[in-house]
Amino acid sequence: MGKSDIEIAVLRHRKARIRELRHMQLLHDATISPPEEINYMERRIYMVATEGTIEAFNELVAQGRAVLTEITPQGNTILHLSAIYGHFRLLEHIINHEREVFENWDPIPNYYQSLLLRPNSNGDLPLHVAAAAGHAPAVIPMNHLFSHYLNQLPRGMQIFLREGRQVEVGDVWVVQNNGGNTALHLALKANHQDVALRLAEVDPRVSFVPNEERASPLYMAAEAGDVLLVARMLISPVPRYEGKSVMHAAIKSKNIEILNLLLVPIRQNLINSRDEEKRSVLSYAASIGYDEGVERLLQEFSNIAYVKDPDGFFPIHSACRRGHMGALQAILQSCPDTIELLNLQGQNVLHVAAECGKNEVVKYILKNEKYANLINQKDHKGNTPLHLATMFWYPMIVHILTKDERVNVGEQNKLGFTALDAAEECMDLNPTFRELGDLVLILNVFKFVLPLLGIALISMSFAFLAGGVFLGMLFLLVVPFVCPYTSRPSFFRYVLRYPFYLLLMLIVWDDTDDDLE
Repeated sequence: MGKSDIEIAVLRHRKARIRELRHMQLLHDATISPPEEINYMERRIYMVATEGTIEAFNELVAQGRAVLTEITPQGNTILHLSAIYGHFRLLEHIINHEREVFENWDPIPNYYQSLLLRPNSNGDLPLHVAAAAGHAPAVIPMNHLFSHYLNQLPRGMQIFLREGRQVEVGDVWVVQNNGGNTALHLALKANHQDVALRLAEVDPRVSFVPNEERASPLYMAAEAGDVLLVARMLISPVPRYEGKSVMHAAIKSKNIEILNLLLVPIRQNLINSRDEEKRSVLSYAASIGYDEGVERLLQEFSNIAYVKDPDGFFPIHSACRRGHMGALQAILQSCPDTIELLNLQGQNVLHVAAECGKNEVVKYILKNEKYANLINQKDHKGNTPLHLATMFWYPMIVHILTKDERVNVGEQNKLGFTALDAAEECMDLNPTFRELGDLVLILNVFKFVLPLLGIALISMSFAFLAGGVFLGMLFLLVVPFVCPYTSRPSFFRYVLRYPFYLLLMLIVWDDTDDDLE
């Protein structure tokens, strides 16, 4: 179908407009000047910073080199390099030189960013790189410089910009780089405890600043199990427990001393904290098998045994799901009625243990007569623990349960399936289940075969020993006749003559038999 005159005119206008825009773009590109080359730090300045030679630095200053302004490809100034390589004497000398330059300015500029406040391309101040490198002697003078030299600057010059926001000099200890890490974060990541202690003492607030991973220095110290550092950080008069749960970090490190520091009355609110998966403190301790921590938590706050996680599991279910017997027994000893708790599916602890294939937990529950009511209890779908063990392919659990006379193997779920029906259904869906069912038979066979195998190995050892003795006797008989030399020691001649006499007696006895014939 042909286009109308109006449509043709519109298309022609569009094409003309496109050609016009392309022509304008070409003219614009032609007027753009090529990018200027960036002049990075001179080699001599770089060598002075890495070697830490004050005399060489003074020579560069005398030659009029721009020692305070040049940077490396990563944006590091000469002060960054001095801090990285631990040249704290050169670091102080550079700052003193900067102060002299500032005092001789006339007029004083409205804005100047000191080398102490100048970040590199990663957002790191010299303080950050010194802490990451673990140079405590370089961190100490920075505290003095921050508190004296920078405070002498005009108010407008005590502020530097980072990502569009102003940061005052007084807050320099809590300044975060592009990854959200303070100098204390970097010291902890590099495992520099002495530097971390100094930084935590200078500004107590920095211990509670979370980075982009929501981990505060206090969390990192607790996770690493550093008791001394955690104790120092908790002295802060204004604690702010932000980011990841420090209580879960203490549980993860399995350090009872750190856990005791966090369980003092003034920090009782920490017991209600949750981790990234919204698990309670006790659920997390039970899931990782931290038995001592479970006992300590229940000693202080027994009611947390009844706190449910978002997935519907109570701490006792978490212990059963992972098969941690110590945590299970600790919870039952402190709160015996938790054995009756059900998850969102209406499952008790025996259901959970059977579904997860935890043999020892199942055996423990079956051995206790007071837990007999759990054996044939049904969940919301009508499944007993035997149903779940069958459906989730745990033949050992099935064997343990079916051996118990209290287990009703004919119990039906809401679909009308018995455990045997569920087994047949699983065999049809997955042929490997049939093979897994032979596991018990194989284990029983090994119980009888292993002793027989040991007897066979012992018999073979005796056979090899007898063969060795026999070969040794033949050797003693043959050597005297094949050796062309006589033995000089009288002892060997005395020993070797007996095989010779034995052979002569055999020969004489054989000749005697021939004569008789």
